[in-house]
Amino acid sequence: MERKGWYMVVYDIANPRRLGKVHRLLKKQGISAQKSVFFVKGTASWVNQLLDELVSVMAVKEDDLRAYPVSHPREVWATGPNPLTDFPVVQFEAARKIQKNKQASWFKQIFKIIKFSRAKTSG
Repeated sequence: MERKGWYMVVYDIANPRRLGKVHRLLKKQGISAQKSVFFVKGTASWVNQLLDELVSVMAVKEDDLRAYPVSHPREVWATGPNPLTDFPVVQFEAARKIQKNKQASWFKQIFKIIKFSRAKTSG
């Protein structure tokens, strides 16, 4: 069984229409660090499938797409606001409830946990 790992996916797309398609696809699967930089978590084969899907909407001779394995997004050196470390503290109880819904994407699970944590602390 493959282990899940973090990948930094970066792209440079020449055409605004293709740029929008690539951005929308990645927005569904990862966390945006900058306009053309995303972090995704998955197995190597899943990341390859994601990259294949992205390449299908790109012009390979004009556009650039890269994925770099990283130990964890918080280990990447950055200046300015960091959306990857500014998440509120996630409570284990909330995470356990999310585990039941294995159909949801990793990205959706994170936001459900955040929403649940905020609701619990404000109520």
